[in-house]
Amino acid sequence: MMAGPISVRSDGFQGVLQHDTFLDPRQCGGPLVDLDGEVVGINIARAGRVETYALPTRNVLPIIEKLRAEQEQQTAQVSAAER
Repeated sequence: MMAGPISVRSDGFQGVLQHDTFLDPRQCGGPLVDLDGEVVGINIARAGRVETYALPTRNVLPIIEKLRAEQEQQTAQVSAAER
């Protein structure tokens, strides 16, 4: 889990958050949280030694919900086919 100040909302990458928290390559895909402990982004990349980027959760959540719905539909289809 990472927490840090948001430095730029869009710097060449539209729709991403840039923050100044050091990100180890193993932390890509991990959450970026605000001071209230709320997840505000998913860490995706580090450029250079300081600039780190995160996808805002408001952009990621609809995709996750769609994938879950598709998975549930596929699971139901497989279950029906097994009968």
